[in-house]
Amino acid sequence: MSHGLVFLSRVLLSAVFLVSGYTKFMNVTAILGNAGTKRFMDLVAGGAAPPTWLGYVIAGIELFGGLAILIGIKTRWAAWGLFFWVIVATYLGHAYALTEITTPGANQANFLKNLAIMGGLLLLTMTGPGSASVDGRGSSAHA
Repeated sequence: MSHGLVFLSRVLLSAVFLVSGYTKFMNVTAILGNAGTKRFMDLVAGGAAPPTWLGYVIAGIELFGGLAILIGIKTRWAAWGLFFWVIVATYLGHAYALTEITTPGANQANFLKNLAIMGGLLLLTMTGPGSASVDGRGSSAHA
């Protein structure tokens, strides 16, 4: 695969995480009121209010995971981590397959978008970051 296409793929794939993580850092209280965050707190804390630090952890995972994909540092690790992160976020926040199978809506679109993101992340775990990355350091081989 062309190293330029691998780089473009990393740029495009990282955008969703960078924008989402940045937005969450700028308004951490919004993620604390999110249905997915509340569902998580129901599972682990009996429905207690989510602590503010949890919002920063969520934002950090997305922002720094997206940054790692973008610049190509520890790319395969970052792709695996974000892959599992998206599974959790999909289950907690966009459980279309569990809740709205007969009445599709926004959750269906987000569920399907997340499946596509997971596919891209899995491809990245296999291809590596390409030469235009910190991991590749300008080499001609995939890292």
